[in-house]
Amino acid sequence: MNRKACSITRKPHRASFYQIIRITSGKTIQKVDFTPIEVSAGEMLFIGKDQILSFDVESEYNGEIILFTDEFYIRNESDSRLIKQIELFNPFIINTPILFNEHINSIWELMKKIYSPEDDSYIPNILHHLLSSFLLYSEKINSHSKRIASSPNYQITLQFSHAVENYYKIMRKVNDYKAHIGISAKALSKALKCTVGKSPKQYIDERILLEAKRLLVYSEMNVKEISFELGFDEPTNFSKFFREYVGFSPIDFKKQHLS
Repeated sequence: MNRKACSITRKPHRASFYQIIRITSGKTIQKVDFTPIEVSAGEMLFIGKDQILSFDVESEYNGEIILFTDEFYIRNESDSRLIKQIELFNPFIINTPILFNEHINSIWELMKKIYSPEDDSYIPNILHHLLSSFLLYSEKINSHSKRIASSPNYQITLQFSHAVENYYKIMRKVNDYKAHIGISAKALSKALKCTVGKSPKQYIDERILLEAKRLLVYSEMNVKEISFELGFDEPTNFSKFFREYVGFSPIDFKKQHLS
């Protein structure tokens, strides 16, 4: 992937697959879920399924990208657990570039050499195993992951975040999630404070806000439709909620990001 190859993706897009961007020269600022993230040569950026990505088409840089879907990767419970639990794609940590070393580079290059569009039943299985090794090794060298991934607080937060992901459109109260995952309010608050520095209510509200931003930018839905999609009784309540966090109206936000 080079800068010119990204010219067709100027508009922010929401992909139904996972993306791993490796920068080989130069420096770029990729915008993921409306957050600018600087990625330099020698670094990789992992982007989860359903995140909004705006490719940087202004900077001078070169790189490559791996794309894969749940349909390709998840073949058993072990695969599903890896994708859900590793910090590289987890839903509550801001996307952070990590360095790739010679071992990571070797696996990457091997996947490139082995990949073939021809109909060969062996190739997908080989690539699947190589991709698993690549993800596990990348997780291993992710220093932040080493510190928190095995902690009880991380596991509680992960469980809570998955529940929010499934039910944020219909469940707004912290007590509902507390009952759903079977944990005390004190333990839940402590876990989130330690891992993401937020309260449970703040986390829920920010997830709703993120989805609102995504729908405003990538979908054809109007503000009224988005408000009902996200479980608001009235569009005015949605607009008030959005303005409270962002500082301006949903319509102004959409105009700003699509201009």
